[in-house]
Amino acid sequence: MLEDELREMFAARAQTLPAAADPAGRAIRTARRTTRRRRTATGTMTVFAFATVLGGAVAAQGLGAATTTATDPNRVTFQNLYGADQPVAARQTQLPTMELPVDLLVGQQLWTTDGQRVDLVHEGDVAMIAKVPDGWVYSDANTVRLLPNSASEPLRLSGQAEWAVSHDGSRVATNDQGTMAVTKVSGGDRGTTVASSPVPDAAAPVTFFGERVVVSSEKGFDYWSAAAPSQYTETWNADLLAVFGSLGANVAIGIVRGEGDLLCLVDVTAVKKGLKIGARLGCGDLVGRALVKLHAALSPDGGLLAVATPSGLQMIDLDKSRINAAASKDKEQAQVEALVLQADCPIAAVDAVVWSDNRTVLAQTDSDGIFACRNDGTKLQVTLPPDVQPGWTMIPSYGAGK
Repeated sequence: MLEDELREMFAARAQTLPAAADPAGRAIRTARRTTRRRRTATGTMTVFAFATVLGGAVAAQGLGAATTTATDPNRVTFQNLYGADQPVAARQTQLPTMELPVDLLVGQQLWTTDGQRVDLVHEGDVAMIAKVPDGWVYSDANTVRLLPNSASEPLRLSGQAEWAVSHDGSRVATNDQGTMAVTKVSGGDRGTTVASSPVPDAAAPVTFFGERVVVSSEKGFDYWSAAAPSQYTETWNADLLAVFGSLGANVAIGIVRGEGDLLCLVDVTAVKKGLKIGARLGCGDLVGRALVKLHAALSPDGGLLAVATPSGLQMIDLDKSRINAAASKDKEQAQVEALVLQADCPIAAVDAVVWSDNRTVLAQTDSDGIFACRNDGTKLQVTLPPDVQPGWTMIPSYGAGK
């Protein structure tokens, strides 16, 4: 029916929110818009064909506002299609809400969940920040610092460097101009370097895998062991598109290419010759290597992987996926196992993913909002501070309190 098609088109247009000015997600949104334009190109002529009818209906609303005569119920008018003037909010389902459970970076200022507003010492813009049990690790154009909970002045950890935090929040790995170092950021001896090694300048630390530091470059993924002997040797694996570390030392999670456009989760182990790809846990429409840093995150206990996919924010149950993989290992290789989902929340246009605890993941959208997805599939709207300005970023948390 014409009216049904017009209703669907109008609803889709009304639900499309303008992208906010968020510097952290600008490149991601640009890529997403390009993809959307490609996907919607085939529908352009259909929308154009309906534009005249919809425009006439809207015009009918404006012209008819001054008259009290009843309209013909069989006529295509704004009122007959969409009803009398009703606020959009009245037609939308209200989500349950929850308080903001993580800190925010607002400009160059730290906003904590307990109401503190801290001006960060910095040179240039603050580029990255993470919460750890003993404070916050952050970096600008020149320095990586630790701001302790009980101190007003930050502690310098490194010069300009790529860096990553261990899952328990006790250590930070940095690559400062070709020197990889692991530094303690907890306890009385925080700031102490516990291991270091020469590495290629391009080897960026991305996660910890037990005592190992996983690094990435254009060559793929590799690891450096911070335990003695700590000398790094290049053993790049070019088949891995992403690696998510773990608290334990036995297995990590990786992403590899599957059949067609599918990407697959795999177990990853560390051997003498580098990172070894193990059992395939399932395949799906996952984000690729370029976006995975912001669009996917491992839960604090390592049991779930949250991934922002085109269909929504999904929680993948890694333990059940391993059980399925073991049960289907004798099947034909051509048969692709689907990923085992713990939850699937309809959240679109996600810019960043952060866990607040083992059962709740937060998604920052390109409309400057935050939605929560729980492991039972519940979706919630997260309440932001009323005076927050566009350009804020959620701060991931590692270690105690999860």
